[in-house]
Amino acid sequence: MSKKAVIISLISVCAVSGAIYGGIKLYQNHQFNSLTAEVQSVSNLNMYYGGSEMSSSGMLTNDYSQEVYPLEDKNILEVFVEEGQTVEAGDPLISYDMTLADLELEMKELDVATTAGKIQAAKQELENLKKIKPIQPKPEQPEPPSEPEVPEVPEVPETPEEPPKPEKNGEAFNFITPDSKPNKGKGTEEDPYVYLCMPDCYVYGEFINNLSRNEKKPVYVSLEIHKKNTLKGKLLSRWEINGKSGFPMMADDSRWSVSSKSQIVEEEIVEPEPPEEPEEPEIPEVPEPEEEEGYTAQELADKIKDKEKEIRDLDLDKRQGELELEQMKKMSSDGIIKAEINGIVKEMSELDNLPADGSPILTVAGSEGLYVKGYLSELQLEDIEVGQTVYAYSWESGNNFEASITEISSYPSTSYESWGEGNPNVSYYPYTAYIENTEGLHNGEYVDLTMTPNNAGQQSDSIYIDKAYVRQEDNRKYVMKEDKNHCLVKQYVKTGKTAYGSVEILSGLSQEDKIAFPYGKNAKEGVKVESAE
Repeated sequence: MSKKAVIISLISVCAVSGAIYGGIKLYQNHQFNSLTAEVQSVSNLNMYYGGSEMSSSGMLTNDYSQEVYPLEDKNILEVFVEEGQTVEAGDPLISYDMTLADLELEMKELDVATTAGKIQAAKQELENLKKIKPIQPKPEQPEPPSEPEVPEVPEVPETPEEPPKPEKNGEAFNFITPDSKPNKGKGTEEDPYVYLCMPDCYVYGEFINNLSRNEKKPVYVSLEIHKKNTLKGKLLSRWEINGKSGFPMMADDSRWSVSSKSQIVEEEIVEPEPPEEPEEPEIPEVPEPEEEEGYTAQELADKIKDKEKEIRDLDLDKRQGELELEQMKKMSSDGIIKAEINGIVKEMSELDNLPADGSPILTVAGSEGLYVKGYLSELQLEDIEVGQTVYAYSWESGNNFEASITEISSYPSTSYESWGEGNPNVSYYPYTAYIENTEGLHNGEYVDLTMTPNNAGQQSDSIYIDKAYVRQEDNRKYVMKEDKNHCLVKQYVKTGKTAYGSVEILSGLSQEDKIAFPYGKNAKEGVKVESAE
């Protein structure tokens, strides 16, 4: 072959290869250009609310109090005060039997430590979940080939059913249902409902189940069989049942014999065997594709959400345990609980009738100054502390007053409603503030409360988004953001503290930006975006 022919052949091969490569690239570009990713505004995803101030409202009261609650499994030895008595801080109120105090204190400390360990384990599980890369959703499986029709089996003639017997035969019952009216009685233990029964009478399981549905007021029943089927006749047998009999729940349509006090089992009816069905042709098995192990983006997001809720619940348990532990430690070695404020003993319970609903044994109510209760967002707990100043505005006089925080609850309120003034996705913690200069104020007056967090300048533009929106690459964190061409771009960010599943964005992102969930085949740079509804 001549040199010229070789050159022509090489040029032809290169041209064909280039055409194939170009076709592949065009197809890949077409596939990529058809992808779209949903984006949401950072302002909508931001979990921080309130700017530089936290506001709430409350009613002024002069009855700030110390409440003493009963300790579980503790016997009260002595009560040193009586209702209406004036006490000073440090005066003894009540004393407990402290025989097992040291052991119980150790057990409570162990409970708190165990809960703290569960929180750490759950947080590690949460971090592991956030490192998992989601898999693609399973494609819809094609419908299997239709099976050949099988000839119908001739119907077996049904055995004619016996005509139903009437509920009653004279005064006596043939069977008893929840709607059956007793012959006499009031359904109490002293005067039970009496049902006169035929010798072959039975009751339905639903009737027995209904006896125990009302645990507070059980129903008492006497099922009786008398001679000549009349209440005046000689009593032959009696079956007494009531809501406290301890019967397990049974099938409503089951039947129970009054005479034998046992369930009636139906006799099996032997039906003629149907003719043999023709053999079905074998359908070749379609091998199922191997399933990819892991979670889809939605499944992963749901698991992350569930784990974050578990952490919040455990944290609440830990705070409650720490409160109980603190109260146990406040008692001296002789088990005496002392007054913490100057005041008057009110609402004192009797020793032989201690409250079982969680209310206090006694209350010491103060009378100096005025107090007011407000609420804090969980995202501001780290920035607000006891002793911080709160500004109160009186609705009646229009005057402003200063108060000082004396107490911040360790666990959130279960009844507080933000009424549009706060983030509905976070918890709110009650705090108590004391107003020393009460001139111009009176008990029962409503005031607006505002305070400025310690790092107000930083928090005014704070951004907190769910951790799932932040990914890490080479020790650098980034989000998938919409650029000016309405395409996804990788935006590196600097993060700060975390709070209940959300992370603070210190730089790299603004409230006006829009970001996408950074997982899945659509979460790639250059993919076109569309705003989520």
